Amino acid sequence: MFKRVLEEIRDRVEGALAVSLIGLDGIAIDSVKADSVPLDVMGAEFGGFVKSVRLSNTDLDTGDVLQFALVTEKYITFLSAITPEYYVLLVLRPDGNYGRARFELAKAKHLLRDELI
Repeated sequence: MFKRVLEEIRDRVEGALAVSLIGLDGIAIDSVKADSVPLDVMGAEFGGFVKSVRLSNTDLDTGDVLQFALVTEKYITFLSAITPEYYVLLVLRPDGNYGRARFELAKAKHLLRDELI
């Protein structure tokens, strides 16, 4: 089930290089990726970021991280919450379709959440 949803995201988003369902610890549950994308490292770093926001939440008063985007020279990266403990990590080329990525991540949230709860 997970791999099918991740493959659909990759196939529908122009410029998608990798898609992964990760736990808050950054460990992948399932992934679809190109070999050149350092998905394991990205998952661990983004998981750490979410944890640090949670720890700072009493000071920041922002609530939970629902979606996070990072744009660099090589990648556009989205981290999108499925549940408070699971996220989808989507990595695009710099010319990837940003809007379609967000749309597909919103759809995937509903498909994956039922399987994880």
